[in-house]
Amino acid sequence: MKKVLTGLALAIAAGSVQAADVSGTVTFTNDYRFRGISQTAGDAAVQGSLDVAFDNGISAGIWGTNLDYGSDDDSKMEIDYYVGYDADINDDFSYNVTLAYFTYPGKDDGDTDYLEVSGSLFYGDLGLTYAYTDDYSNSGESGSYVAVDYSYAINDDISLDLHAGHSFGDYWGDVDIQDYEDYSVGVSGSYAGLDLSAAYLFNSIEDADETNTGAFRNDETLVLTVSRSF
Repeated sequence: MKKVLTGLALAIAAGSVQAADVSGTVTFTNDYRFRGISQTAGDAAVQGSLDVAFDNGISAGIWGTNLDYGSDDDSKMEIDYYVGYDADINDDFSYNVTLAYFTYPGKDDGDTDYLEVSGSLFYGDLGLTYAYTDDYSNSGESGSYVAVDYSYAINDDISLDLHAGHSFGDYWGDVDIQDYEDYSVGVSGSYAGLDLSAAYLFNSIEDADETNTGAFRNDETLVLTVSRSF
């Protein structure tokens, strides 16, 4: 935790002589899905973030949400800290590198906090992301995630959003759910100062490992999200 807070402090210090853009977002969603798997037992989540971005490409922020991992787990909240760097390669390509620290404050039955580093490459509305941790959920096992995202502007107000991701690594070989893919097809737009989205999520998890109720639901679902930024 000290390393992450130090990274946040260094990011702010490095950009302190630059113009800073501070923003925040409040979000409501009917199900918090992380890479296709529910973190709220299929129930609603209220989320919020606070971010600062500097002209030199450095950014830092904090993001939080409520959780529900079932009666056997006392995790009720997730708070993530992150620092990143964005830059253009040329007129067509840009990239981002981010270090994120996932934390679960108030959890008494074991430490599941962990660090993850990710890199993204963007070409227009197409993005490719690779994320890696050598200690997924503080398990001592590695976990990787690769994703492709594409957003197509249907008109000035509405976009078609496509996503495909693949979770793999040692961690996924040691749990019931093996390597798997998650997908989503959705639309997003803005109205009356609100950011709105609807996405249908599905995945390649085998029927024997599918959970359609309770903690860590991974069944097909429709996720609705409303956000307000300020």
